[in-house]
Amino acid sequence: MARSIAEAQAKFLSEGGPVGGLTRPKPNELSPIETMLAEYISKFLDTAADNLNSTNSVTTGNLLDSLDFQLESNRNGYVISFTALDYWKFVDKGVRGAGESKKNKTSPYKFKYITPSKSHVDAILSWMKINNIVAKAMDVQKYGKTRRESKSGNPEDEKRSVAKVIARSIKKQGLEATNFWSGAIDSTFKDFGVRLSEALGRTITVNIRQMKEDLQGKGVKIPT
Repeated sequence: MARSIAEAQAKFLSEGGPVGGLTRPKPNELSPIETMLAEYISKFLDTAADNLNSTNSVTTGNLLDSLDFQLESNRNGYVISFTALDYWKFVDKGVRGAGESKKNKTSPYKFKYITPSKSHVDAILSWMKINNIVAKAMDVQKYGKTRRESKSGNPEDEKRSVAKVIARSIKKQGLEATNFWSGAIDSTFKDFGVRLSEALGRTITVNIRQMKEDLQGKGVKIPT
């Protein structure tokens, strides 16, 4: 992931060669528009990463490490888009619960079933390990574990039982939205239209709501 303006510029330049009829500039020969794009790219990635950290949403770090960008050029200008692991949208918007949905009532995403999958339980086990969470007798009450689930004397079975109940609770109540992605777009690109107009020497109107959709899909077209 590009973590600074210099790194964003370096990544932009490193691909080199003709692209869509244009040849990327040599280092230190960025045009004003290219310098501006590198700046916004870096700022967005940094802000999204900071948002993830500030909301305590980082466990394995896989999502954080997956944040990246693509910048393509053609005769009409540039196309900038950002990429991340597929589940970024669930972390960003949260997920409505399959049961009471106490933690999220507005997300476009919803758990269908309360019973967690094996992969979900495995993810909770990894989270427990990373956070040094040990399955104890108190977990029977804390997580609502059934008597049957608490009978096993095997520590590994006990951990998995607790992980199952935690996962079940998450699927029942839902996941809160972090807005790490959408919030980063709002704060990073709020003055993008003005800066772009200055760089191009003509008035450019930027619709932030449309930009959110484009950045998450086909990418934003930047005319030159």
